[in-house]
Amino acid sequence: MNIKDFFGKSLFAASLLSACLLGNNAFAKNLPLEGHVLDVGLSPIPPFVIINGEFSDLSGIDVDIIRELQRRTGFTLNQNRFHIISLVDLLDIGKQGQLDICASVIPLTADKAQDFTLSPTTYRSKYVLVVPADSNITNRNDLVGKTIAAEDGSDPTDLLPENIASQIKVTNQHTTFMTFYSVAAGEADAMLAEEPMATDVVDDWAMGKLKVAYTVRNSDRDIGMIFKKDTFASRVLYDTFKEMQADGTIQDIVHKYVPNYVFPADLQPQNINLNGETAIASNNI
Repeated sequence: MNIKDFFGKSLFAASLLSACLLGNNAFAKNLPLEGHVLDVGLSPIPPFVIINGEFSDLSGIDVDIIRELQRRTGFTLNQNRFHIISLVDLLDIGKQGQLDICASVIPLTADKAQDFTLSPTTYRSKYVLVVPADSNITNRNDLVGKTIAAEDGSDPTDLLPENIASQIKVTNQHTTFMTFYSVAAGEADAMLAEEPMATDVVDDWAMGKLKVAYTVRNSDRDIGMIFKKDTFASRVLYDTFKEMQADGTIQDIVHKYVPNYVFPADLQPQNINLNGETAIASNNI
């Protein structure tokens, strides 16, 4: 090899290395929310938000989704932590624009769309009635004259026929955990809860104390998280969440905590349309 060829090949190798380094730097700087500091509020509701002994040690469906959103978009948490608050306070503070992300079994409803940017759907859930393990309640008619525990700001009688709802007493608790506790302690006869949350509590903390009496008919709800209304960050978070649906990440995270959950056809990864909301594959029509 002559000196000219040597320097020519060396120059080519150096140029290739430089291009790779520049490409890596460009990729590293291509995180759309890098430099953005976001406030994220959570309410401890398993299996979506689980506190593992300390408030700094969190896991759960929503926690894992938010951490993956953070990895893909580059935002940092204000004070490097999540804000842990009750669900009613979470929604109130979120409405005031003080939180960029609110999560914990939040129904994606039209009224919330007035105050927040709604995420795509994480989970389609039903309501179930939770009662003490020795309860004789088996259907909604058995609730007449009974007391239902509910978290502040919620009205469980909305899910019942008016003639039954008018004959039910509601006792309010400040946290979701306390609603389960009040039923387990005999302070209330029943409570309505999202199916995955109820199953988790009944099978874990309240084993032998509580049971699911029945599933409420026609109570399907889309569950997700909510972002601050119409901001650049909320748009990026929405689009990234959609990509996580399409590539199977959301499905994998849900199945990590609820292995037997069957995703509805429109929420399965292959049926997510990144250019719209959802599209059912032709083989499922």
